[in-house]
Amino acid sequence: MKIIAITNQKGGTAKTTTAAALGVLLARSGTRTHLVDMDPQASLTRAFGLEDETDGLYHSLTDRAGLPVRTLSQDLTMTPSSIELGRAETELLSETGREYFLKTSLEKTAMPNDTVVLLDCPPSLGVLSVNCLTTAGGMIAVIQPGGFELHALAHLHVTARAIQERVNPDLRILGAVITNAHRRRKITDQVRLEVGRVYPVLGTIRADARLLYATTAGTILRLSTSKALDDYAKVIQQFRSVLL
Repeated sequence: MKIIAITNQKGGTAKTTTAAALGVLLARSGTRTHLVDMDPQASLTRAFGLEDETDGLYHSLTDRAGLPVRTLSQDLTMTPSSIELGRAETELLSETGREYFLKTSLEKTAMPNDTVVLLDCPPSLGVLSVNCLTTAGGMIAVIQPGGFELHALAHLHVTARAIQERVNPDLRILGAVITNAHRRRKITDQVRLEVGRVYPVLGTIRADARLLYATTAGTILRLSTSKALDDYAKVIQQFRSVLL
């Protein structure tokens, strides 16, 4: 399986929207895709109109069992999340090998070998995010134009390098996606320039009310036209070679 972590420890960067959009577009192109909502806020789960009423992901991680898999469309599946997952942040701290729990659960999950797995990381650098980076073969940082976001990217970069050196030498930093961009605002160009000094910029996503509404309303699967989706399609082309 190709496993990619969609991450940023800062909230409000459209990380979950990015994971949802990439998942939908990959599936529409015929790529088997599985989404894992590793954020206890469960925003990705709600973007597809789902709920994790049994707290299945939490129990899978703590029991070292296979992940629950829900079918969304022909080539798209998901492991939903719930607020209960937040307990894992503290409960796993005292466990030996705590950074490998997601990796173990994924290895026990039945899905085709050609599946692309997208991990929607929580907005933190805690145990759950470290599990994602330990499990992933690739990482995409999601950045929104602004000064504080660049500081967050610097911290994320340090963490990713530490994971590479100590736990997961196979982790490849694929690049960054700049979201909610207004092309005429100077800050967008400034952030793109600064981010490009650290990571390759995979794409710039225009601010788009259609995609925002579809994600918050749980109807993203039914969204057919969107300027932001067009931008995300270009992002996929930037890292598609990694999926082959």
